[in-house]
Amino acid sequence: MTPPPRPDGQWSVRLLDGIAVSADDDVTLTFEEGRVSGSTGCNRVFGGYSLMPGFAFEGLGMTRRGCFGRMAELESAFNRAVESVNDWRIDAEGRLELLNGEQPLLRAVRLP
Repeated sequence: MTPPPRPDGQWSVRLLDGIAVSADDDVTLTFEEGRVSGSTGCNRVFGGYSLMPGFAFEGLGMTRRGCFGRMAELESAFNRAVESVNDWRIDAEGRLELLNGEQPLLRAVRLP
């Protein structure tokens, strides 16, 4: 029996709390063995996560660089999303989705 997929690896965010995100926005997440790191497009994020039950970020911290314009909008959307995530899945196209119920709050594509 094949174990279920895990979110481990590097991901580039394409949807964030209803906002389309491009690769140029540099919103990323890297998951590895219960740890998470990445970028909101402005600040660096770091902390932990758990998969059972569902999905939860744990002890998430962030640098405190000032963000303006689009970067501030994306960082606010990132913060709203991570506060509400309670589940996850890898969709049929191989994208990571962090969910609240069935609602995708964050969608990302795997980086090579």
